[in-house]
Amino acid sequence: MNRNTGAGIAGLVGVALNIVAVVALRDMPHAYRPGDMMAWLGELQAQPFATQLSAWTFTVGLVALAAFAVGLALTVANRRTLAVTDRRNLAVAGAVFFGGGAMLDAAGTMAPIGALHVEPSAGLALLWLTLLLDSAFNGLLAIGLLCLASALRVDDGWPASLRWLGYVAGVASLPVALQFSSDGFARLLAVSAPLWLVWVTWTSVLLLRGRRAGLD
Repeated sequence: MNRNTGAGIAGLVGVALNIVAVVALRDMPHAYRPGDMMAWLGELQAQPFATQLSAWTFTVGLVALAAFAVGLALTVANRRTLAVTDRRNLAVAGAVFFGGGAMLDAAGTMAPIGALHVEPSAGLALLWLTLLLDSAFNGLLAIGLLCLASALRVDDGWPASLRWLGYVAGVASLPVALQFSSDGFARLLAVSAPLWLVWVTWTSVLLLRGRRAGLD
């Protein structure tokens, strides 16, 4: 398995697991929203299986997304033609922000399981931790997407529409960094998440198909 195949598979796995995690939360309307944290705690206590499923799939999926970001950056950085130092720098920065944010978020996505086994006050603290780390992820993701999108140039074989989708997804994700402060910002995930999930899916498919100049 070469680097591009590994990155493509990691991206698709990350997308799939994040979708499974969100579906597992479908009956928890207060999940990852700061307006009523006690309601979220009550919802996860009432649905321990869904809570554990969501926590595990979020965690593994986020680690897979970090691997995708690193693999994509290596693909750009290993170009042997043209003067692409600026693109390499952007790709590396994008991987650090995107991948680092995903790993940071993964450090907190198991916390809801802990909230099932502690006193309510401690459970609330754990939920605030995971919410804050998820907020940080969305902000770092936004920066990472903007950097990675800038590194994927048409003359390297990447579609221009993929680059613009990355820009749109990055801009849409920026305000979600404030999701810890109000339900209004948290609701913006309904817009930003589909955009960046589509971007990762599309990029992963292109990596797997090798439809890019100088892929090897």
